[in-house]
Amino acid sequence: MRTNFIAHTKYANTPESDLLDEVIHIVSYLENGIKKQIEIMAKEPSDAIKKVMKGEIENELDRKI
Repeated sequence: MRTNFIAHTKYANTPESDLLDEVIHIVSYLENGIKKQIEIMAKEPSDAIKKVMKGEIENELDRKI
């Protein structure tokens, strides 16, 4: 079970990144008590969390840190 989700952008916002539909986010969470992090393309942090919660990460960066 995945719990305790936190997300933020990997890089600071810039005028250029503000023009992009999605940017890299880092989502941290606990899975069965083990801390995990994943990088995923998303519009905003809440969108990144929703994608991870729904398991929509197969076609994303889904690179575990």
